[in-house]
Amino acid sequence: MDARFMAGFFLRGFIYGVVLLILWFLLYLLVGDWVLDIHSSMFEIARPDFEKMNYFGMFLLKLAVFMFFLIPYLAIRFTPKKS
Repeated sequence: MDARFMAGFFLRGFIYGVVLLILWFLLYLLVGDWVLDIHSSMFEIARPDFEKMNYFGMFLLKLAVFMFFLIPYLAIRFTPKKS
């Protein structure tokens, strides 16, 4: 595998991860109360705990996307090419 292929792979992974993060945030804003109602009927969960879980999950996704996709992409991109 060459560096261009790997850079493209990491860039696509980063873009997909950011799109997933934005989708999660938008769904949380638009239908968060409905999802809370469903989960609170199955589990004993309060609104503050539900909000903490969502924000922590978004934080973990963001951290993973940056660590596993953006940083390797930047490392490949800024590594000097061999002649």
